[in-house]
Amino acid sequence: MPNTKNFQKRITILDECFSYSSGLYTLEKLGNVLEEKMGFPVARKTIQNDIKYIKERIEDNLSMSNDIDDLEVFVKGIYDGKKKAFRYVTPNYSLGNQLLSKSDKEQLEETLAILSRYRNRADFNWLDELFPRIESSFKLAHEDYNSLISYQSNRDYTGQSMVGKLYNQLLRKKVLNIEYRSFKEEKSHIRTIHPYHLKQYNNRWFLFGYQKEDTYTGITNLALDRIISFTETTQTIKQDTIDWGDYFDDIIGVSKNKEDTVLIKLRFRESRIKYVDTKPIHGATQKTDRSDPNGLTRIIKVIPNKELYQTLLSFGKDVEVLEPDFVKNELKNQAQEMLKYYTA
Repeated sequence: MPNTKNFQKRITILDECFSYSSGLYTLEKLGNVLEEKMGFPVARKTIQNDIKYIKERIEDNLSMSNDIDDLEVFVKGIYDGKKKAFRYVTPNYSLGNQLLSKSDKEQLEETLAILSRYRNRADFNWLDELFPRIESSFKLAHEDYNSLISYQSNRDYTGQSMVGKLYNQLLRKKVLNIEYRSFKEEKSHIRTIHPYHLKQYNNRWFLFGYQKEDTYTGITNLALDRIISFTETTQTIKQDTIDWGDYFDDIIGVSKNKEDTVLIKLRFRESRIKYVDTKPIHGATQKTDRSDPNGLTRIIKVIPNKELYQTLLSFGKDVEVLEPDFVKNELKNQAQEMLKYYTA
């Protein structure tokens, strides 16, 4: 199998085309799609070889699963006009949902072996979590491995399919017209976004970018599960001058307003203080208040937002806000509203 970035990208694009339950793709149309997404023309012979590879790959996988009755990959005898077209026999079939072939498995294991050399470096600590995920997902570990470890995930998250598509737009630096409908709106509307960054928070994904509209100009974020569709524009993208490594250092979550950071003093119950120290509310700024003789007060410095209040409320009676007053009052008001639900 050719081991090139362009080859892998072509296979992914073709796989998406063949997976569609509607629409037919001739060699000519496949060439147009590849040129649009790759940024350069792809030879007809190359496309034919890629299709041959996909067919052989799927037939190998079907043979491995003993699904002998469905070894036909492409629908026979379909045409777009007079030209032969391609589509998977099974609607919404995808290479990404199938078993690894023997060669794929060998390549993946080789890649993991290379990456394992870096696991002891501080800046590669994320590999310690990634390795079990890959080994479990691709069945590279013992068959009972899944009973040993679970991960937080949201299988029903509707924005997941947008992550890869928008990531490609970030790489290509394309300004987008995004059809968007927030939870507060009954109808969708188009927002023109210069996309810069994708971030996951609380099992949801958010797109950050520059927006210039009559109602708002500046950096905004859109929840991917509220994006209905998007199209590219011919506009030139506004240069991204934000250091996204630092952008989230003064907030909890993803909501960032134009207010200044404030010191927030929090006193916890003794039964929760070790939890808070092990899993800080705000790792970048959290510190111990040395003036508290009991050692139960922690200080964070953040821009107050809705995620801050949600986090503090999640501690219930185990935390008391000591300062500032406006944060105390906000939590007090929310607690009083909650009390109404339980007062006869």
